[in-house]
Amino acid sequence: MNMKNAALDRFTVCLEKGLLARLDEISVERGYPSRSRAMADFIRRAIVKKDWRGGRDCAATVSVVYDTSDSRPGRGLEKLLRASARNVLSSQVHQLRGGKALCTVALTGRPAELQRLADVARALKGVTHGAFNIVSPL
Repeated sequence: MNMKNAALDRFTVCLEKGLLARLDEISVERGYPSRSRAMADFIRRAIVKKDWRGGRDCAATVSVVYDTSDSRPGRGLEKLLRASARNVLSSQVHQLRGGKALCTVALTGRPAELQRLADVARALKGVTHGAFNIVSPL
């Protein structure tokens, strides 16, 4: 977003000694062009968490890694995605080094049902790693 052309709300923030330096460190590490952009991102993340707890429909992703020599996780994921078709926008499977696969699924729906879907996917036999992320309220 071009901040020069956007309508902006301005406010003043007072921070405990040392926090501003930490904010600047995080801003540089994450590539924010300014403190304002960093703060806006932090606030958006807090809003997503609030909306998630409130049960509002959200967009989310679940990702799992599994060994392709074991057919159970692939079959289990296919069955789970078919059973959850109303929440699934898309899925991708990428082949990784060492005979591993990364499956990423884009989802929409109520946070609780998406969390359950992610928990089932991560608990499948043969899944070695998994992550769930609520991306945005809808």
